[in-house]
Amino acid sequence: MKKFSITALIIMISGFLHAQQEYSIFYADPNAAEREHYADITNMKVEVSFDVNDMNGGKVIGKVTHSFKPLIPAVDSLFFDGPDILIKKAELDGKTVKFNTSKTGVTVYFTPALTWEKSYNLSFEYEAHPRKGLYFIGWDRPESTEKPDLFKVRRQIWSQGQGIDNRYWIPMYDNMNDKYTTETVITFPEPYKVLSNGKLLSQKKNKDGTITWNYRLDKPHSGYLVMLAIGIYEVKSTKTKRGTPVNFWYYPEFKDRVEPTSKYTENIIEFLEDETGVPYQWGSYSQIMVQDFLYGAMENTSATVFGDFFFVDDRAYEDRNYIGVNAHELTHQWFGDLITARSANDIWMQENFATYYAKLFYGSIPEFGQDEMKMNELGEYQSAFKASESNNLPIRHTQSGSARAYPKGSAVLQMLRYVVGDEAFKQTIKYYLEKHAFQNVEAADFQNAFKDRLGMNLDWFFEEWILKGGEPHYKVNWTNTDNATMITVEQIHKMDFVTGPFKMPIKFAVYYTDGSVDRQKVMIDKRFQQVLIPDPSKKTVNFVVFDENSEIMKKMTFERSLKELTEQALKAVNMADRLEAVQSLASFSFSEKQNVIEQIINNSNEFHSVKAEAWKQWLNANKENGKLPKIDLKKEHREVRMTLANNLNPEQNEQRALLEQLLEDHSYQVIETALDNLFSSMFLQTNTGYYQLAGLWLSKVKDLEGMAKSIRIKWLEYSIVVSSSKEETAKFLEELIRYSSADYEFRTRVNAFESLGRLNYANEAVFNNLFEAISRPNSRLAGPANEVYKRFASQHPYKLLIYQTLKNQPYLIKKLLRDKGFTIK
Repeated sequence: MKKFSITALIIMISGFLHAQQEYSIFYADPNAAEREHYADITNMKVEVSFDVNDMNGGKVIGKVTHSFKPLIPAVDSLFFDGPDILIKKAELDGKTVKFNTSKTGVTVYFTPALTWEKSYNLSFEYEAHPRKGLYFIGWDRPESTEKPDLFKVRRQIWSQGQGIDNRYWIPMYDNMNDKYTTETVITFPEPYKVLSNGKLLSQKKNKDGTITWNYRLDKPHSGYLVMLAIGIYEVKSTKTKRGTPVNFWYYPEFKDRVEPTSKYTENIIEFLEDETGVPYQWGSYSQIMVQDFLYGAMENTSATVFGDFFFVDDRAYEDRNYIGVNAHELTHQWFGDLITARSANDIWMQENFATYYAKLFYGSIPEFGQDEMKMNELGEYQSAFKASESNNLPIRHTQSGSARAYPKGSAVLQMLRYVVGDEAFKQTIKYYLEKHAFQNVEAADFQNAFKDRLGMNLDWFFEEWILKGGEPHYKVNWTNTDNATMITVEQIHKMDFVTGPFKMPIKFAVYYTDGSVDRQKVMIDKRFQQVLIPDPSKKTVNFVVFDENSEIMKKMTFERSLKELTEQALKAVNMADRLEAVQSLASFSFSEKQNVIEQIINNSNEFHSVKAEAWKQWLNANKENGKLPKIDLKKEHREVRMTLANNLNPEQNEQRALLEQLLEDHSYQVIETALDNLFSSMFLQTNTGYYQLAGLWLSKVKDLEGMAKSIRIKWLEYSIVVSSSKEETAKFLEELIRYSSADYEFRTRVNAFESLGRLNYANEAVFNNLFEAISRPNSRLAGPANEVYKRFASQHPYKLLIYQTLKNQPYLIKKLLRDKGFTIK
């Protein structure tokens, strides 16, 4: 049910009673309230060591000291978050104080009450067995003595504080609306290295073979940004042109992957300093890869943690590199770390900027460029439209979802820049960051920055794009008059009490057959509007472009002739307009559009996304026959090659031959996709040369591994399918099952589980591996493992084996499985 705030309803009723009075209605957000707190934490010092062999999966032995000032006249108790943490002692300024623990934390009592004129130091000595916030990786597995394997499990400890998970290993005020300096003192055995926030003050060797690492961050940040990471690393140290130290922590056995992974880091820092006008604020900047990370990366202040699935070689770089995530997390050092949202409904103010500036950086480097940035933006539009299929919530809402906080928010920032202009936007960002540095912010602070710095009232923009939901849908047509082109624009999206017509300046372009173009930018703010583009010379219109270069996030209904779309696809200045025309050609028969589609395919200067769309339409129309246009795969972009790998028909001889060439591609994902396409063909089931063909294809990829062993696992799966030897099949299955075990990182395991599921093969070892995986806190491992388990569990032949295997699980795995809803007798 959609809910509206009481205030909004009162305003609405008032509007009905007073016909001339305008009113606005917004979605209610019950979870938006900022958390109250009665003490201002000024510093937090965390001192920890670990028992990695603890039977409960890893133990933290710690002491934390909070320096704070009361915010109200008298404070007789304070609550600190700390679920299931054992508090052994609490002291205020060195004297024992009374405390009481609960499932969610610890309450400390003060007699007499604390007063707001003074500063205090409160310390806790504690033990914790965190299942969130701090993760012990690989300590239950024997150390490998084999050849280095990137995808085998490594022994590490690392933290992930966002949203409110640092409370599971530190008793603390764990909310984003307080900021304080931090110090971390971490003791751990050699030869492991330790990274935490800020400057490394000291590194002390102890007599017991441990080292104590002392870090300090002397500028305030929010508690969820506190981090630590421990493992075996080497460090590559560089500096930006302006002197910021940059440290890249990597696995020493794989130095060849450092350059393609760390590429552009220094450039990104310099780019962000130029774009925002604000220097990097945290001294040095470090990045550290970890295994089995829950997300892509995390922007901990001065020290980003990222998943080692981004630690790529030069081939995997083409498929999925770290550049976008790198730029995203670095942007957070300004938006999220330097300034931090007050509460959850303004998280978008951090994620939209991080997504936006990462996109902008792509556009700034020759390797990618402006068209790549525009494709990223068009993808953001699609994400927003998809989210709107479920509900019409605004960006500024705690339940808006990641599609709105990240991609839609990024697209809205680009539209805001389009509305105010580049330099005005940059000056406002600089003003906003400098005014609120090291503080908490909310949406109004950003909105008011435009008023304060530029004198511009953009309330209308913030209301329709941030405070309210939905996106515009324009119906467009045009006609010639005696001396002008008349363009009619109708807004046809669903309108209600919350969402009305959108107000946006829109660019119109009229292309004439003589090659000239007339352009106008017009504010469109009504349901129905007509725009006249003067044409005193009475030239012949070739085609009309609405919202040139797709600056507005919108849906569009614009019926045009084949000739208009053909001319636009070939002659529009902007890639986005050519792509839109080619996409619109999809509704025409292939015989009508064949000429233009093949012109685009054969145009070596056309952007790869436009060519990929043309290839898709060509292949969809020529599944059974049709001579392939001439193509040199080595000169085509990966997106085009991936389109071919997905859409070529292996039952057609010429297309199958091209698929076979793609098995030797530079991209791992193109190879894997082509292999899947070949083996999914019905052609194989009826062709007498089945085994010979399959053997040829498998021989081409036999020695390839791929990221997370994806190609090797597909090779094993398809080899099992075609093998006629029981001994060979058993050997392949043994290797596949090994990759599903806890000896490997989570993506390799997921690939192996899904392969076993497709083969419909499980034994005791498979179920042991599945149960261990399902018990893990990493949902990207536990979720897929559970889906494969359920596939087996639904089949009667597996039920007894499942029962017996589940009954024999170790104590900790049984406990964790019960927590996830398993019934174990």
